[in-house]
Amino acid sequence: MADAPLIHRTPETDIPALEQRVAELEQARADEHQSRLRALADLENYRRRTEREAGGARRAGQSEVLLPLLEVRDNLERALAAGSTDAVFLRGVEAISEQLHRIVTSLGAVPIPGVGTLFDPRLHEAVGTVPASDHPPDTVVTEIRQGFLLGGEVLRPAQVMVAQSAPED
Repeated sequence: MADAPLIHRTPETDIPALEQRVAELEQARADEHQSRLRALADLENYRRRTEREAGGARRAGQSEVLLPLLEVRDNLERALAAGSTDAVFLRGVEAISEQLHRIVTSLGAVPIPGVGTLFDPRLHEAVGTVPASDHPPDTVVTEIRQGFLLGGEVLRPAQVMVAQSAPED
């Protein structure tokens, strides 16, 4: 058996190989760190998206319940405006109207400001104009149907009459 030359490694000959291995390990650690950061960002984006979608579904469900209730509320308001000679009946309708108002409010509906406010096409639906010298132009002078917001968005616009400036002669 021939004697193979023994190559003795010395610390001086191992340094480049060790430096290469250290560089490889540092790169692998950096890659894993970046991968972990991306996974955490993806998880946070997923959490935000599902919260946003759940909020949208909740608002849609509230809207679906509130819109018919607002129609009932409108009819009760008309009944109260018409009045009655039967005081007991009128008190009963008032009690139902107040209860319905509490329910609508508890579901998050907020009335849109009406009479006396400046007309805002995002909040108000103008059903007509009236010449009004005692009101500034573009001011809501009559509220035909009350509007409501839900979560800062218009659930139902207010139907209003708006003051127009008197024609100049």
